[in-house]
Amino acid sequence: MALEITDTVILKSFPFGDTSKIARCYTRDYGKISVIGKGVRKGKTLRSGYLEPLNHLSLAFYQNPRRELQIFSKAEFINIWTAMKQNVKKISYGFAIVELVDKGVTDEEPHEALFELLLETLNAVNDTKGNINVIFWYFEMKFLSLLGFRPNLSTCPNCDETLNGGVFSNEKGELVCTDCLKIGGNTVSSPSHQLLKKLKRGSLKDVLNLQLKGGERSEVGGFLDRYLRYHIDAVQSVRSLKIMGKVLA
Repeated sequence: MALEITDTVILKSFPFGDTSKIARCYTRDYGKISVIGKGVRKGKTLRSGYLEPLNHLSLAFYQNPRRELQIFSKAEFINIWTAMKQNVKKISYGFAIVELVDKGVTDEEPHEALFELLLETLNAVNDTKGNINVIFWYFEMKFLSLLGFRPNLSTCPNCDETLNGGVFSNEKGELVCTDCLKIGGNTVSSPSHQLLKKLKRGSLKDVLNLQLKGGERSEVGGFLDRYLRYHIDAVQSVRSLKIMGKVLA
């Protein structure tokens, strides 16, 4: 087994046996992996704290490609995101982000752009003084695009007319024009449609100061939630999204 060192974000962890812990990690160089920290929960060792969700680490582990569980060796903190962990609203969004990665990414192939997106948005959630929902929507939009599910916001998939708002089609999983879907579905007004296009095209810096009204918040958030659930099956079981909805209601 080779000792490997990589930049990682802990997505999820849980006890294993009486003294060990398993953590799912998203790494810069190896994609999503699982590591087992043998004996890290024994006594008063501090090593267990490394393998907690929402930690950004330099992780050393022994890799065996033939095994599903790699062996944790040691780690150093790069980011603990203290402000996020001390704020209920921020940590709710943080857990939703890492769970989306955990559920939405199924292979172990490295994806540099996705790793950078994960770091960028978690840093922004930690540091922001407002507009956390915009940061989360930005993550959802870019996450979808990187996984190959980039929303079509330009033309109606039914009649090819240019969209200026529309209705989310539960049948197609896309935004369609109001002429093609007059009954049912969830409406996206013209201002909300423009906000979605800015989230799709812009950088995080571009969208941080977006001004939203109450109706636009529910339309933009609702569209992205429905789109994710339609196109990525595993998102149906993202527990953090359900908890976040209750906490932030």
